[in-house]
Amino acid sequence: MVVGGSPALVSQLVGHTNTVNKVILVPNDTALISVSDDRTLRVWIKRSSGDYWPSICQTLEWCVSALALENFHLFVGLESGSINHYKITEDLNRITLLRIYTSHQMRVSDIIYDAQRDWLLSVGKDKAFHWYTGETGRRLGSYVAGAWCLCLAFDRISNFAFIGDYGGGIHMVQLENFQFVTTLKGHAGAIRSLIWDEEKQILISCSADKSIFIWEIGEGKGNAIQLNSHRDRVNAIAYSAPNRLLFSFGLDKKMMVWNLRTERKQFTLWQESNECQECKQPFFWNVQRLWQEKNVVFKRQHHCRRCGRAVCGECSPNMSILPCYGFEYPVRVCKPCYQEIPEEELRSSTQTHSILIDTTCADLDISKKLMAVGASDNVIRLYDVAACL
Repeated sequence: MVVGGSPALVSQLVGHTNTVNKVILVPNDTALISVSDDRTLRVWIKRSSGDYWPSICQTLEWCVSALALENFHLFVGLESGSINHYKITEDLNRITLLRIYTSHQMRVSDIIYDAQRDWLLSVGKDKAFHWYTGETGRRLGSYVAGAWCLCLAFDRISNFAFIGDYGGGIHMVQLENFQFVTTLKGHAGAIRSLIWDEEKQILISCSADKSIFIWEIGEGKGNAIQLNSHRDRVNAIAYSAPNRLLFSFGLDKKMMVWNLRTERKQFTLWQESNECQECKQPFFWNVQRLWQEKNVVFKRQHHCRRCGRAVCGECSPNMSILPCYGFEYPVRVCKPCYQEIPEEELRSSTQTHSILIDTTCADLDISKKLMAVGASDNVIRLYDVAACL
């Protein structure tokens, strides 16, 4: 069953003159905060006319690359590697600088602030993850990855930090004892965004490799489910935990709505072979077999997306969607699998919407059923997603 209806565009916020790097819908208010490479921090408030106008437009010395907000504490990451800590008034009309963290040596990529513990977590393009106490500004620990660190997620129950890097790895660090745990591997491109669902104990990641992964970390399951529908880099994701609906945005100018209540199977690992595992004919690099059999037919290797077997083109001429395995567009399937695919594996629970923009960031407020989306044209768009929820 396909979920929901179409999102409705309700407002466009024009003012930024360069890439919008982060937008946050202010909880319990009709306002949002945005930062951009135009070096500005803007607080937008909905006026009586229904339009959004900036109540604050703060110009900083560097491009503003990251943003976190909790309990009117505002953390702003800069191109220089510093993080500015502001306190914003409850009427959202004034901010006061409290502290500057000289955190990274390069651009700050992402920030998380945990008000309960007064912890500040940050990652940057200097390949570093840092962890601070907000009480004194003292650094509590650091971890250095092998590539640019681009995004963060944090489990506030078990104190696990998840760090996505440019190489496609997701590093797990336990902050209680500050111990590296493991690296989740599956993506083949830069990790663009991470979301942690505390109730279901799952980590959601999106990547430049056009895919989304659902990592079932809780209860020691260790499963990984792959979602494929975008035809270009997936830049942003937003998640409604109560509905278990995932919104994804790609450079293909599509917004996908994934129903994670639907049961899906783990992606099948590709098998490697020197011959087609269906007709047993050698592939073109199997020179010894070709010479022995005087075979002049050069067969390329393909893989069935359902069973993972290595097959030739003649044994896999059919294409089919496989929503059960996370493929929402037609992919190669071998002859035996194509003939035995049950109807339930062909049912899609995902919606595709064309939004005609290259999304750079997104934020969802479930209570207001509102989605804020930053785009490459420097405009922030607000969508009513009530029909999707």
